Amino acid sequence: MAETDVIPVVVVGATGRMGRETVGTVLQQVDMQLVAAVGHARHLGEDIGQLSTGEACDVAVTDQLEPALEQAQGGVMVDFTVGPAVKENVLAAFRHKVAAVVGTTGIPAADENELDQAATGNRMLLVPNFAMGAVLMMRFAREAAKYFRWAEIIEMHHERKLDAPSGTAARTAEQMRKARPDGFRAATEGPENIKGVRGGSMAGIRIHSVRMPGLVAHQEVILGAAGETLSIRHDSYSRESYMPGVILAIQRVNRISGMVVGLENVLDL
Repeated sequence: MAETDVIPVVVVGATGRMGRETVGTVLQQVDMQLVAAVGHARHLGEDIGQLSTGEACDVAVTDQLEPALEQAQGGVMVDFTVGPAVKENVLAAFRHKVAAVVGTTGIPAADENELDQAATGNRMLLVPNFAMGAVLMMRFAREAAKYFRWAEIIEMHHERKLDAPSGTAARTAEQMRKARPDGFRAATEGPENIKGVRGGSMAGIRIHSVRMPGLVAHQEVILGAAGETLSIRHDSYSRESYMPGVILAIQRVNRISGMVVGLENVLDL
């Protein structure tokens, strides 16, 4: 596909909150064309533009993925569904020569491994967080991890987010672990008067997940040393903050090969 070509885009999970935001943003792009919207059965036949922006775009919501992908050969599928559904969606995209941008978290580990193998000869970009500030937060946390041996992560999301920890928190911990192969220190384990009060441990880093109304997506990485702490925090106050990253991912996924994890890996392509 030439740089000047218009990219056909299919949004899967189009009737959800992130899906609608993505649809509205794609419709504003001069280098993209929304060719299909796969969404919830209760919205079948409705105009996705009307649902997303209040203005019709002549693309009706469907629940048929394969025909939707047929319209997007050489283009991109954007997936904002649920973790267990991602594997079949992406494999279908590969069958139709459609690249996949996946913003869904909570993908079973076995499914992710299978997709990594299936992506050979195809293109898949798995993005734990599309916000540019979150990408930079992870980069800064990885750098700071070289100098601090104590670290904990607090991630906070809206009450409808089912998976915990968030994909961003898991990705942050993994990146920090890679930067610190000798591992992180943790307080001596003692009795918990309330089970789970210390949070979970990943890569030697304690992670605490908060779910409640009023939140969108927030994360703070706290690193400690004798006499000081360093806090690196990112806050998304609306889903609009993710859209520049979504557009960048759509534009650049066809420049990669196989499965790539993290928006940071396409920033300079």
